[in-house]
Amino acid sequence: MSGRLSMAGVKDILANRAFSRFMAGNFLSLSGEWAQRLAVGWLAWEYTKSPLWLGIILFADLAPTLLMSPLGGALVDRMDRLALTRWTLWASFVQPVFLAALYFSDILEIWSLLAATFYLGVIHSVNQAARLAIMPLLVAEKDISRATPLISISFNLARFTGPFLFGLIVLAAPVGYVFFLNLIFYAVFIAILRDIRLREEALSRREGHGIFAATKEGIGYALTHPGIGPLLIVLVASSLGTRAFMDLLPGFAAQVFGRGPEALSMMTSTTSLGALAGSVYLVMRSSIAGLATVAMTASMLTGLALIGFTAVGSFYLGLVILFFVGIGMSISAVGVMSLVQVAVSGEMRGRVVAIYGIIFRGGPAIGGLTMGWIAETTGLRWPVAGGGLLCVLVWLWVVGRLPNIRSVLESGIEERSEK
Repeated sequence: MSGRLSMAGVKDILANRAFSRFMAGNFLSLSGEWAQRLAVGWLAWEYTKSPLWLGIILFADLAPTLLMSPLGGALVDRMDRLALTRWTLWASFVQPVFLAALYFSDILEIWSLLAATFYLGVIHSVNQAARLAIMPLLVAEKDISRATPLISISFNLARFTGPFLFGLIVLAAPVGYVFFLNLIFYAVFIAILRDIRLREEALSRREGHGIFAATKEGIGYALTHPGIGPLLIVLVASSLGTRAFMDLLPGFAAQVFGRGPEALSMMTSTTSLGALAGSVYLVMRSSIAGLATVAMTASMLTGLALIGFTAVGSFYLGLVILFFVGIGMSISAVGVMSLVQVAVSGEMRGRVVAIYGIIFRGGPAIGGLTMGWIAETTGLRWPVAGGGLLCVLVWLWVVGRLPNIRSVLESGIEERSEK
């Protein structure tokens, strides 16, 4: 197998109507969520001026994943994944309605922000597992490794578009109007999902173990797999050490660089542009050969770039560094997800993807809370630099194991493709 760069075959995937519609709806939904996430973070900073509270809000958003995602993954392996996604989107719809009502009634405060954020975190812990498990069933098995970074492109475009829309809204109107934007995008995605059909695998009931036994089986499979297990450990370090810093950016904008919400929008958008560039690179790879090495190295380089970001005093130089931080975060996280999607058998996919979701969302929750707590006494720079150092140290641990990881993953994928 070769890992050369090529765009051959990408047009065929995008010509798949169900996949392209799902990708578009996913993009709109995530754009609204990112815009609202910045709005919530900015309001939390305005209400408290506390890095710790930024960490607490992040923890409330992402921590439910630690408890709910394993059960959500087991549900995904047993239920109609499209129906589950629609139900959780309708449940998500309630939250921006609640926030908009409180904001425009002038009674929104930090505790209601916290409660609303926790509620949405619970819903997203199931919704995320369902969304991730839908994607492989929209394309042929051979196209999964390229479809995964294409979905990531929609995710990273949303990470750019959402902050951009947030910036436009706060320049022209009160920040609460961001909640209405999120409502509109949720409604569009729900409408798109009504017309999408999946391969039969998603529509058949899973029989056998109870849901808790199935959850335990999925966790054991993921953590003991000789190829997937080490990749997930590196993803843990990346989620704890690098992705968590994104939700501390309101503090960097105001406290470190002395700027307003437009600076927050610029920093988040620049990081997202870098992540988009990383996803495009992964789409251009013609196979998964060598992808484990690429993903692990990207995690280490992200850590180094983040250390560099904390050392600079220039806002614009910081933006340049954040672009490369975004590239590294995307290649590392999406590379691991691509390997997981193609290496795991269909009957285990929902549960293993849920483990990925726990790390991807739960890691920043713990990392953000820890960084925010430390930043209360040290300032924002030191804990973020420490997160970067963690990624470098874990890379040193995994680098000697990479040949075996590559061999296990690539031979397993070849065996599956021959069946």
